[in-house]
Amino acid sequence: MTEYSDDNRFTPPKAALAEPDTLGAGLPLAGRGARLGAALLDGVINSIIVYGIAALTGGGAFTVMRENHGFFGGFAVLGALAPGWIAAMLIQGWMLHSWGGTLGKRILGMRIVRTDGSRAGFVRLFVVRAGFATLLPLIPILGALVALADVLCIFRESRQCLHDQVADTVVVNVR
Repeated sequence: MTEYSDDNRFTPPKAALAEPDTLGAGLPLAGRGARLGAALLDGVINSIIVYGIAALTGGGAFTVMRENHGFFGGFAVLGALAPGWIAAMLIQGWMLHSWGGTLGKRILGMRIVRTDGSRAGFVRLFVVRAGFATLLPLIPILGALVALADVLCIFRESRQCLHDQVADTVVVNVR
């Protein structure tokens, strides 16, 4: 018996399961590899900014790492790296505000927009989207699971991570 009858109670329900066609208002979604490349590029850029400023301001972090200052030595490292973190946050925040994406996304020709294709505002990009991806993983145990689920969601048809869904955004190609 190869045909399925509609009155068979074991037949799976018939439903059209499809991702919404309105994501990005028809703009081409950024590829998974391109998004990974932008994230890696952002990591390199941010590291250059943070450690470059630490080296220019006296390199206190590097001297503390070589000496034994006990428990409070770690705070000295954080203090030495803080100006670089602030500078990187300001630079990337400005790029999010002016371009709609980080430096890595700009270099690779991507932009973050709302799911309807409109411009995503600074608060949505910096506070909601980046805040979700940065602060939530800091929660012990639960944060690691959320961070893993966040990045694995990119393998869905919509290519939206959890932080994209929370902020109602999508990453698109602009080239």
